[in-house]
Amino acid sequence: MSTSKFDAIVVGGGIVGCTAAYFLARKGLKVAVVERKSLACGTSSKSFAWINGTSKTADESYHRLNAKGLAGYCDLAVEFGEQALGLHPAGSLQIVRTSDATNLATSREKLRQLEALGYPATWVDNNALRTMEPHLSLTDDAEGLYAVSDMNLNAPHFVRFMAEQVRALGGAVMEGCAAQALEAREDGQITGLNTDGGVLKSETVLLAVGPSTPEVLSGLTGFDGFAARFPMRRVPGLLVRTPDTAPHKFVRRVVYFADGPELHVLPDFNGGVRIGADDTDGMTDTDSPVEELRRVACILLERAKERLPGFVGAACIDECTLTVGLRPYPDDGHSLAGPLPGAEGLFIIATHSGVTLAPALGHLMAARITTGQTPDMLKPFLLDRVKGLG
Repeated sequence: MSTSKFDAIVVGGGIVGCTAAYFLARKGLKVAVVERKSLACGTSSKSFAWINGTSKTADESYHRLNAKGLAGYCDLAVEFGEQALGLHPAGSLQIVRTSDATNLATSREKLRQLEALGYPATWVDNNALRTMEPHLSLTDDAEGLYAVSDMNLNAPHFVRFMAEQVRALGGAVMEGCAAQALEAREDGQITGLNTDGGVLKSETVLLAVGPSTPEVLSGLTGFDGFAARFPMRRVPGLLVRTPDTAPHKFVRRVVYFADGPELHVLPDFNGGVRIGADDTDGMTDTDSPVEELRRVACILLERAKERLPGFVGAACIDECTLTVGLRPYPDDGHSLAGPLPGAEGLFIIATHSGVTLAPALGHLMAARITTGQTPDMLKPFLLDRVKGLG
């Protein structure tokens, strides 16, 4: 069996893993990315991919972590260009009706919170809405919250681009390579990783395997308790991607309809639209029969038909791509990121909103690994806040 030596090994070839690997490589480390299947084959390819801090206002430290994610994309766009990254920075709109007092008050309060946090957002009236999104069906009392800095992303494209940068910086990206077991000294110091392609020697291993974190951690350490003890749940989400809708371009940015049956829509990079809704997520799972996926997808397509004049709705179901992504939700709703207590050299990132947070967590984790010091912004999200872990 072959043996190779690296400064750091990242297990997981999704958006969080490849972005963290890039920031480690940029700091001069020789990095290996180990991916069991193919790059972006999991949650990263099944995400709505709305980059935002808009929906995270309840906790200031978590909001600022998400805002750092947006800033990270802006920095990368300056260096590489938006097109190279697969980035579409057009903002987002949350649409409400002034006659709906409850939703209106909720949206106004969210705007107040965003303004207090210094996050770019403003209120737009009906005329402005119609100018910004001229192809929507809107009531005369529709208004909205416009989050200027929000973006959407071609996540699989971005993952592959990050992997290319890792290779260009002297690293290795190993697809079809399954991590099997960690090697460690008796004092707990990690010394390497056994894979089905050989032994990789390193004193630093970062796990970024999304919803598979509990099982992968158990398998690599040989401690079955992690599978039940790791504080994370998996939340399925159905995503519908339509074919190219040319000559129609129905939306220009992320649009979240809160003025009726819930729906969120964004312009997809294939020329179609990407559609989802919070209230339909619990209706399907990864093992749902195709017939059930199609039934729920048709609900979403018909909702979109009501909002997008000229859209054919469920009539295009046979041409749509339907995926169910498993989103890793830490039990307390906030990212888990940092060293695993009791295992020197083993680091973990497990988080929802990986698309938004990848640049922030990748940058912060690279700083922690290379300096040995925990950045202040990372401290609220360390794993030592979880009792019995490690």
